[in-house]
Amino acid sequence: MDFIKGLQEARMTRDMSGAKKLTYTDCCERMYLTLLAMDLMRQYPDFEGYVQRYARKTAGFELYKYYRAMGSDLYNFIYFVVGDEKAQDKLKDPGAAKKLKKVTRVPVQDLNRYINDLKNGVAKNSAGLFTKLEAGLNITNADYKFIRRNIAYWPSLNLQERKRVATRLIYAIRAKLRSSDFIEDFEKFAAFKNLEKSNVKDPEPTVSVPDISINPTEIGLYRYLVGNKNLAATRRFLDSAKNGQAASSNMVQGYLPAIKMIDDIVNAGPAYVQNLRTLHKRAKQRK
Repeated sequence: MDFIKGLQEARMTRDMSGAKKLTYTDCCERMYLTLLAMDLMRQYPDFEGYVQRYARKTAGFELYKYYRAMGSDLYNFIYFVVGDEKAQDKLKDPGAAKKLKKVTRVPVQDLNRYINDLKNGVAKNSAGLFTKLEAGLNITNADYKFIRRNIAYWPSLNLQERKRVATRLIYAIRAKLRSSDFIEDFEKFAAFKNLEKSNVKDPEPTVSVPDISINPTEIGLYRYLVGNKNLAATRRFLDSAKNGQAASSNMVQGYLPAIKMIDDIVNAGPAYVQNLRTLHKRAKQRK
C-alpha cells in the first residue's frame, strides 16, 4: 500500500488541483521535456525497459478525449494540449489556453506512432518528430533546442559533450517536472550513467510560465501602450519573459512606457490601483 500511495503522491496531474496550477504553455513544455528525456534514455539498452513501461502507461488512448486520473503525466499533458475545450477548462487560465490551442499544431499521429514504438522497444531516429513538435508547440527556449539537436546526434558525441547536454536536460526536468511520475526513473538513469556535470550553469526558472499570446494583431495593439518605435523591442521582451530568460536593456527600454503607465497608476493611489485590478479581471473574463 505504501508503494501505491507513493506512486500517487509523485504525480503532477493526479487530480484537478494539480492541473489548475498549470498553464497551457506549462503543459507544452512539460510534454516536450518528458519526450526528450524518454528519447535520451531509450538509447541505453539497460534503461530501455523503464521507457517501455512508461510508454505503456501513456499509450492506448490515442485520441486524447478524456482526462485519465490513472494515466501517466505525459498522457495528461498531451490531453491538455490537444484535447477539446473541456481539457483547457481544467487549466490555470482557460481563456488564454483556448487561444493558444488555436495556434498550436501537434502531429498527433506521428506522436502516437513514436509512443507505441517506445512501448514496443523499436523506436528509431526521432529527429523529424521532435523538429515538428518544437515548431508546433512553439518551443522557443534556446536550451531546449540545444538539447534536442544534440540528442539527435547522441552516438557521435564524446563523453564531455554528452554530460553537458544531459546536465542541461536534468536541470530542466528538475525545474519543470519535479513532482512528475517520470522523474524518479530519470534521476536514477542520470546518476547510474554519471551524466551530471557540476560546472554547468542552471538556466531554469522554476515558476509557471504564463500563457502569453504573441500574435501580430495583439502586438499591433501594444503600440497604444509603448509607441510604434518600441514595438519590435516589446515583442522581444515578451518572448524573453515567456521563456523565463533575461531581457536585454534594449528590450526593457522598449517595454518601459507600459511599466511607466503602471507606475503612474500606483502613484495615484489605492483607488486607481483597484480600478486597474477591476479592469484586468474584466479583461481576463473577456478572454
